[in-house]
Amino acid sequence: MGSCSPVRALLTLTVLFVCGFLVLRTLLVEPFGVPTGSMAPTLFGHRREAPCARCGYPVRVGAQAGQFSGVPCPNCGRAVDLTHAPEVGGDRLLVDKNVYSLRRPRRWEVAVFRCPADGGKPYVKRVIGLPGEEITLRDGDVYADGEPLRKSLAEVRECLVPVFDMGHVPEPGGWGPRWLVYPPAGPPEPAGPAVAAGGVLVLDASASPETEVRLEYRHWHLDDRREEPVRSQNSYDGPGRGSNNVQPVHDFVLTCDIEVTAAGPDARVAARLFDGAGAVGVEWVVGGSSGLFHDRNGELAGGGPGLQAGRVQAVEFAFVDRRVTVAVGGRLTLGPVDLPAVKDRGEVTRPLQLGARGCRAVVRNLRLSRDVVYIAAGRHGVREPARLGVAEYFVLGDNSGGSEDSRFWDAPGVPGAAFVGKPILVHQPLRAGRVGGDRTVQTIDWSRLRWLR
Repeated sequence: MGSCSPVRALLTLTVLFVCGFLVLRTLLVEPFGVPTGSMAPTLFGHRREAPCARCGYPVRVGAQAGQFSGVPCPNCGRAVDLTHAPEVGGDRLLVDKNVYSLRRPRRWEVAVFRCPADGGKPYVKRVIGLPGEEITLRDGDVYADGEPLRKSLAEVRECLVPVFDMGHVPEPGGWGPRWLVYPPAGPPEPAGPAVAAGGVLVLDASASPETEVRLEYRHWHLDDRREEPVRSQNSYDGPGRGSNNVQPVHDFVLTCDIEVTAAGPDARVAARLFDGAGAVGVEWVVGGSSGLFHDRNGELAGGGPGLQAGRVQAVEFAFVDRRVTVAVGGRLTLGPVDLPAVKDRGEVTRPLQLGARGCRAVVRNLRLSRDVVYIAAGRHGVREPARLGVAEYFVLGDNSGGSEDSRFWDAPGVPGAAFVGKPILVHQPLRAGRVGGDRTVQTIDWSRLRWLR
């Protein structure tokens, strides 16, 4: 029996690979390109992007925005000119085509479907309302049958929109103006370099067991030198976005790494989040337990683990959909605790406080994020509930101010039979790169390559 030649072996492997790929694409998964920014920043469409000249944060604006100068940096607020920035292609997804033959679409997951209002063209949105429900948008949140819809912490992580990333430090000046230090007596003052050192916060309350340090984040515009409310503006839509598509933000999430050193007896670290109607705080006893506290009703929950001295621990603290959750090291430690829905919450200019007593706490990789704010625009679910049929779903884009979705179509519901599948992987997120000096190319952005929940 003769041996197989290398050329024949290569051809055989090529044919097998192509056949396997075609079977995989036909029966299991299929690639899907994201052309627009209706899901930004969860998924990006065709866009222009460049780093902010002051803080280095990536600034992105959709190719359809029409105006590319004066785009505000989502982090420090500086106006960035993207007129000559390179254009980058939209994200590419791998879509599981079989999942909806085994189960129904689930609330809060991203789905691909053929849009009945656009000739069956494939769309990607987030599933919000389920069959038979009455959906209403109010104050940026979603209600089903009159009750607020609340996310688990895992679902919150999928919907985060950046507000402030301390790791991208503006030069010159740093982040001192955005942090107020509360002294034992007198008014608060902007933080100096001993407290806000580059991208790190230092809360040094180690002088005695009774020493306390308290910091407060204020949403300070570095150029206009004024405090302003956190709003739902999305820089992806460009600087000309109408004010009717921008609303106050009430739901916030803190993520950071905390290292506690020089801890005395009964040392504590605390954080508070404000939503315009009140505040909820978490307090970690170093080497002990932790608890949740409401500024009006006292203790909400307790018994979770505290922080350990000498260890760097990742912390998540979410006050979203009037639900409070806390995780340490990626594991849920407190909550969820649900608070009653509140109408007409006020604007929030100072959403976060941090504190320490009897110890030294170093805070790194601090990010303040917000939840998606669903804009009450369009015709369905705004003035009166949108009623869904027995096999219909209400879908919305994460970039609510720039999304055509169930709010605007003639009929709000997407039939279950129209769903194509569930994206499981962002397998080809692109970014602009340079080779050979001035030549611009598109390369894989490995930092955004990820599985979708």
